Amino acid sequence: MSGFRGASRMSAAGLRRATGPEPGASAPRATIACIPFPIRASDGGAMTKSRSPSAPLTITVRSALDLSPEELAGWEAILADEPVYASPFFTPGYVRLVAQCVDGVMVGLIWENGALVGVFPYELEGPGKARPVGSVFCDYQAVIARRRVDWTVEGLLAGLGLEQWRFDHLLAVQTPFAPYIQRRDVSWSIDLSQGFAVYDTWLRDGKHRPVAETRRKLRMMERELGPVTFDAHVGDHDLLDGLLARKSAQWARSGWPGRFSTYWEHRLMHRLLDTQTPGFAGMLSVLRAAGRPLAMHIGMRSRAVWHYWTTVYDDGFARYSPGNVMLVEMIKAAPGLGLHEIDLGKEDFEYKRRLHTHVVPVVEGVLSTAAPSRSLVVPAEFGVS
Repeated sequence: MSGFRGASRMSAAGLRRATGPEPGASAPRATIACIPFPIRASDGGAMTKSRSPSAPLTITVRSALDLSPEELAGWEAILADEPVYASPFFTPGYVRLVAQCVDGVMVGLIWENGALVGVFPYELEGPGKARPVGSVFCDYQAVIARRRVDWTVEGLLAGLGLEQWRFDHLLAVQTPFAPYIQRRDVSWSIDLSQGFAVYDTWLRDGKHRPVAETRRKLRMMERELGPVTFDAHVGDHDLLDGLLARKSAQWARSGWPGRFSTYWEHRLMHRLLDTQTPGFAGMLSVLRAAGRPLAMHIGMRSRAVWHYWTTVYDDGFARYSPGNVMLVEMIKAAPGLGLHEIDLGKEDFEYKRRLHTHVVPVVEGVLSTAAPSRSLVVPAEFGVS
């Protein structure tokens, strides 16, 4: 796809086809300040550049809800200068949203000569142990730092006072984590930076015709069911409750009971729906036929990226492929909303293979003060090294 952005991405060409589709009290206030943060020599990794050893780094720890306006502005400035962190999961909006719903959401602030040069959000899950913010809901993780800053994962743990941090969607370009990686994977994504028409042409030139197929389904819906409408975002909490109930039942049938059944999860989704800022917002999308919802999706966006998160559709209308029709409508709508990319997430499904333009390598593992695991799993269907 000539001219499409390639930083921190890899082509998915040749990948083998897959077979299958309350919080209590407030979090503690700031308790740690100016802990020496060891620097590392540059190893040529994608996220590091050589720097003078005369500029020591320090780290301070804050509750995510206690960050000052200046600290939040510094975080936003890093995001603006480092496109690799374009996902909404790297925004202060997402981290602070989760902090309103669960305890223990913290942020490590990395400083150099009084300037904020990096942030590391995490969620405490026990003494000395942490996980990604939002746990299973978090589809991207990283040390959000400027490229010129050298840092060590060992120094990160020491500065945060942690013994362990589990990760499952860490940006693979963060090479300091390499010794702790246990599995490599990819997240599927659609580059719309040149608009929908260019993307559609690229699909057709590659002999892929998912958009044409969904147009045929859409015409069939209109002919047999009545007028079809699509809303990229509606602030309807009743619709959201219906989506969550249907998705929870679907996951329970698939052997994953309990998802979307807890208070904090419902609170998270409803507060997400109410969050509408330029840098971070919830997006509840609906496809209707004759006024009846056939498919719904709840996701989120940053300034440039729409993250495809949780979708349901009415099983009684499965022959119209309403989920696929809605996704194509989202793709068509995204550029007009100022969004240049739709990230489809990590799980491997056929529709992602048919619609994606590139993949983002991600890794799983455990960062620990103990000796790193040397076992590495690469899913056979990817052939990612």
